[in-house]
Order: sequence, then structure tokens, then C-alpha cells
Amino acid sequence: MNIKHIGIVIKRGSSQGYEIAQRLLSYGEEVLGLDMYIDEEALPDIKWGKVFKVGKDIVDLIIVVGGDGTFLRTLHRIGSMDIPIMAIKIGRRGFLLDVKPDEALERLKDVVEGRYNLHKYMRLEVSFNTSGLSMPLALNDIVIVGWGYARAKIVNLSIYVDEECVYDIDGDGVIVATPLGSSAYALSAGGPIVDIDLDSIILVPLAPMQFNAKPVVLSPNRIVKVKVSDYSHPVACVIDGQIMEVVKPGSDIIIKRSIRRAKVLRFHGVNTYARLKEV
Repeated sequence: MNIKHIGIVIKRGSSQGYEIAQRLLSYGEEVLGLDMYIDEEALPDIKWGKVFKVGKDIVDLIIVVGGDGTFLRTLHRIGSMDIPIMAIKIGRRGFLLDVKPDEALERLKDVVEGRYNLHKYMRLEVSFNTSGLSMPLALNDIVIVGWGYARAKIVNLSIYVDEECVYDIDGDGVIVATPLGSSAYALSAGGPIVDIDLDSIILVPLAPMQFNAKPVVLSPNRIVKVKVSDYSHPVACVIDGQIMEVVKPGSDIIIKRSIRRAKVLRFHGVNTYARLKEV
């Protein structure tokens, strides 16, 4: 992979992030001969002549300096563009953010010289039978829960897999997760941790009244349909805990594996079960 044009995205308001980004910009341009760009949202906190718009302008690589939230938001902003991400971790948590701040310049040089591993992670896509609305792909999970005043109310859902009803849920909602997301909200709700190399779709009901509504691990080729009953309270469809769409009663929410994977540059050995130490 020929990497020449690199964009940098920074966690908002992070002085440490701005400092790291400034060093990367200067080192990349002056030492490595790269074309370095800064995310327009970082202006005017960073003064740099080359600016790019995430999701609009094409670069060969995006470097994210921040935490899980910044990483996920950047993925959502990229949309359908096939751009890999290198992530520098600011903070304690971040399974996909395996570059430490003091390694940043060294890892940038590794990228130029081809010393990295490209990992491709499964994502989920969602659509609705009542609208043509487009939502970002989910790296971790799609959570369907009560919306607004209904958050304290029971929602009524029917879960279908390939048009066959698996179970009905009268409860708080349901999580539809990827293997990567199995160690996030889904785990807290009683779901299993699934190996990230095993493509699958994980269903985890949230506080269901039905005893038969248990977590289920599905083949990645299955299509999940969540039917919001006509008499249910309104629900929210939430992507990776960040982006929400309100769904009316009587709607169908269709979820399936996306053909577009998240591409992440990694430099350390990946131990799936190291996640257990972080959750």
C-alpha cells in the first residue's frame, strides 16, 4: 500500500492531542517527505497550511489521535470511503488504539517503510422499511431502546432472523453487536465475548420479561429484522453509542453484515483475550 497523503484527526479540546499532531505534521513533511493534512475541525487550535475534510477529501491514511470516541466518530465521518486508520491512544482504554503517544513518530516511519499489519474488522449496516434514511456503519453495535419519555417504558419488539421469528421482547430493547462490540455494551448486558476473527452477529436482549429471550450468536450471513410493534413506545436506533435515529411503532429495522470493513493499521501482536483485562 503506497501511503503518501496523510490526514490527522484530533480529539477535541485535547492539548496532548494537539501537541502530538503538531509533531506528526512537522516530522511527516520535513523528515519523511509526506503530504500531511490536518482535519478542518482542528482549526484554529492548530495552525497548518494543508487542511482536509473527513469524508470528502481523499487521503491514503487517517491518523486518529484520541480515544475510542474519536476513533468511532472518525469511522462514521469517513462513511463509504475506503481509507485505513492508524490510531494513537490518549487515555487508558482503546483496544484498537495500540500506538502510544511516545511511539507516534516511530510508527509513522514504520508506515512509510511498510512495517505494519492491516486488520479488517467486520461492521454492520442498518436500514428501515419506512424510510430511505442512511446511517453510518456500526463497528461495535446497533442498540435499539426506548426513546425520549419511553426510556422508562417497556418497548415491544419481535426479533426475526432470515424471516423466522426467534423471540418477542417486552423489555428495555436489544443489542445487535459485532465480534468487536461483544466486549462492549453487549458484555455488560450478559452477552458472550466473541473472538474478533470469527465473523458473527450477536443478539443480546436488554432486560426482557420473556425467559426464552437469551443472547444468540448468529452466522454473519443472517439478516436480522427487528420489528417494532404497532403498540410499542417509540424506539431509538443508536449506532456505536454515538448516532441516533428515532423509529416509530410499526417500523422494521433491518441489520446485516456490511461488505465494507473497517481497516486499521496495527503494529503490535493482537491478543483477542487481552480485551478481558480492559473490560
